[in-house]
Amino acid sequence: MYNHGGHVSYKTVSFKGSKRKLLTYIEKRIKEVEATEVFDGFSGTGIVSAHLRFLGYKVYASDKMPSCNLFASVFLNGFNLTAVAKHVENINWLTGRAGWITHNYSGERKRLIKGVNQVESRPLGFTEANAMKLDVARDYAELIADENDRNAVIFSIILAMDKVFNNTNDQKSCLKDWTAAALSDITFEIPTLTQGKRGKVYSGDILSVPKKSYDVVYLDPPYTAGVLYDTCYHLNDSVAIWDQPALDPDYAIPRPERAAYRKKKQAAGAYYSKPRAVADFTKLLEAFDYKRLILSYSDAPRNILSYDELEAICKKQGTLTVDKIDHKICSQPNSLNKISNKLTEFLFIIDK
Repeated sequence: MYNHGGHVSYKTVSFKGSKRKLLTYIEKRIKEVEATEVFDGFSGTGIVSAHLRFLGYKVYASDKMPSCNLFASVFLNGFNLTAVAKHVENINWLTGRAGWITHNYSGERKRLIKGVNQVESRPLGFTEANAMKLDVARDYAELIADENDRNAVIFSIILAMDKVFNNTNDQKSCLKDWTAAALSDITFEIPTLTQGKRGKVYSGDILSVPKKSYDVVYLDPPYTAGVLYDTCYHLNDSVAIWDQPALDPDYAIPRPERAAYRKKKQAAGAYYSKPRAVADFTKLLEAFDYKRLILSYSDAPRNILSYDELEAICKKQGTLTVDKIDHKICSQPNSLNKISNKLTEFLFIIDK
């Protein structure tokens, strides 16, 4: 659980807006308050929940994405290490077998490349060998009786899938050429087993969580109209649910209908709409009772709320303090055009 520098390290997936670099800042601000219960809203990779449980808090987490629910469940509920270690050893030794992932996301296919307006052969996500290993491993996991152990093995599968998928930061498209990581043999590892008080995970709309009162509320909602997390990580969700849905092949990487918002002319929901942003965020901040609320915000391009707009919303809720953290971003390869190499993160801290 510790890295070579002696710091706590958690295995989790690649994710836009991951808060791995902000853990110590969030920790510091929570420790200033006498707290035992913390709510992690929009929990994403689960890394904040994991760290807060490790620190001794009772953590409640919420996210509408099934894969994110699973990550948080593994971090907050734990698993039988001996049993999961044996399951992971088993899936590493299984012979691959073609299934849903292999049929839909392996090898290459010819498609029209919009940027150059010509048909080219492009990777679909995985080599056939890795896709077959993923298929047989996920079928194996479905037969594990214990829910916590089953979730841990599925998390292991998604972690391994993330490392060999032929892109660097989402599942909406693939890179033009196969990367060395994608061509390497897939290996399944035991997820991080976090010790601490057992937590609680809520699924669905954050405003529908039954418990609304906490010592500290931490929120990391989406802010950018161009980053729809359900579409960015649709494959994680499909593997978590394992419903093997029918796919729309018109996308660079085929998607299930549930992740085809724009094609269906369907709104992605709250926190993605600029016209609704002020009302949505005001409603969100008013939904909870707390001593302190910590709200993450970054100055990323295409934000639906400006810093000034969010500051005005927060000031209506209580006494506001803002922490500013600068760091480098962007895991895109050098061959792609980057909008920015730097990102400023802010923690809006509201005290009642």
